[in-house]
Amino acid sequence: MKYLGTMIVALALAAPAAAQTGPATDLFAFSQGARLVQVPDDAEFTAMDSSPFNLIDGSATTDWTGEAGRPAVFVLELAERTELSRVAFDTAFLNRDEKSPRAIRVELSDTSARSGFVPILAADLKMKKDGQSFGFDPEHRPVGRWVRLTIASNYGDDYTGFTGFHGYGRPLTATATLPDVTGRYEGWSGWGTLNLTQSGDTVTGCYEYQAGRITGRIDGRVLTLDMVETGPDGAPRRLRGYVGLTPDGGKLIGFARGLTESDRLGYATYMSADRRANRPGACR
Repeated sequence: MKYLGTMIVALALAAPAAAQTGPATDLFAFSQGARLVQVPDDAEFTAMDSSPFNLIDGSATTDWTGEAGRPAVFVLELAERTELSRVAFDTAFLNRDEKSPRAIRVELSDTSARSGFVPILAADLKMKKDGQSFGFDPEHRPVGRWVRLTIASNYGDDYTGFTGFHGYGRPLTATATLPDVTGRYEGWSGWGTLNLTQSGDTVTGCYEYQAGRITGRIDGRVLTLDMVETGPDGAPRRLRGYVGLTPDGGKLIGFARGLTESDRLGYATYMSADRRANRPGACR
């Protein structure tokens, strides 16, 4: 591990769980409003068995996978300007140990997704290990909104995998919002037509696939969906989804997964739907 400069010091936390005084919120999670605004050229969001979403989907059993021939660069836009207290990495749940990332670099910008980045951590991660956590000097914690992760090498495989990238600290602003989502959408992930009605922070609606029903709530720029589908045998299947709008307000993007134990261990389903009208259709 390298120490960068005199102002920001990266420290390995010997006992990550003990370092927390209570439940910590992962501010890098999609469910907390973080968004990937740059990914490697070979990354496909819709390929959930290798999607970059898997870095921030809240599961340590799903992974991003990409070719290892050149550095892989990801940029996260956080929901709010944030003071970081620590970052953490998961790499245990990979199908080949040598896919584990080795040399990594984390930078933070308080300017934009394209400029102003300063290094806050350079480290060699251990092979196939979850909870690799690095804290920052409480007197000099880094502040910013855009996080750049660079994976420079792995342990020798032709592909690199990564199951989790996490950040903890405290938001310094509370400005994130989601435009009104009321409307009729055309789903591109097998949903069919999706109808949503927003009232305050509450959202209700439906979609075609298996007569899906939705109730949801908006927090910042995240719409959290409780979804119920009815199968051919009449049995309900419950899912939890997290979605946001693209900057132009024209498309919902996110992911959903079932609530059973096997669902939680498996890959999520990528969700995408284009807004076709500002008024929803009827739910039957």
